[in-house]
Amino acid sequence: MPQQLTKVVKDELKADVHVRVVGKTLWIFVPMDNLIDEQTAAWQKSGLETLNKIMNVAHRVILSTDAPVEFLAVAAADVKKFGVELLALEYIQDLREAVLEKFSRGEYFMRSIRDVRFNPLLIGDILGENRAYHDITFEEFISMQIIHRAKNIFAKDKTLSPLFELKTTSWTEKFGILKIEFEFVRKKYDLSPEEEKINPLETVTMITAQTIRNYDFKDIQAVELTDTFSKETVKLSLEELGKVQVKLPEYTE
Repeated sequence: MPQQLTKVVKDELKADVHVRVVGKTLWIFVPMDNLIDEQTAAWQKSGLETLNKIMNVAHRVILSTDAPVEFLAVAAADVKKFGVELLALEYIQDLREAVLEKFSRGEYFMRSIRDVRFNPLLIGDILGENRAYHDITFEEFISMQIIHRAKNIFAKDKTLSPLFELKTTSWTEKFGILKIEFEFVRKKYDLSPEEEKINPLETVTMITAQTIRNYDFKDIQAVELTDTFSKETVKLSLEELGKVQVKLPEYTE
């Protein structure tokens, strides 16, 4: 499949990609010189369009085979100046179910993880030799999806976005406990009585409960969620997460 995928992308899009399989994860490294606008340091539309086309080709190739691949990881890197990497991570079963319209477009957007990273060693590295490739675990995927969902909701929700900025995140897993940390920085302190009641960890708890239910994930004992800014921590067992009432907004793009 790596050779086939590389050839199809070259033939159809005239783009060079470097494909490798690590365990059950298919990695595609995409060296780009048009990912970042040099004047504004923002994403460049043409680069994002190329990335989407490469992912569409990857979807088509993966769905046409019975290769035992569980995750698709596409790392598009600015190799020209900034060393910024846009990582797209997807669970192949989600892709198959999306084709069958088993969930909404908005839900697929939330399941398709996007993560921005910075690695100056990627500047000039058209082969992607200066980044690490590993087999994605389900614990990693679940954690990254919870973080991905939180970033989107706190950036776009009209109630949450004026109050909090999600600055940093991290996750670890040890002895069956999934620990995810969020740094929620308050944007304002002159709060209304209703705004005073809003606790960002309550939203994160609902996001976590929803994500774990979506995949019927049972390979951990509990989840520990921490707001490193307020120092508040919530620890819930899988049974307790199963009882959480979820009421979250949905986004379509």
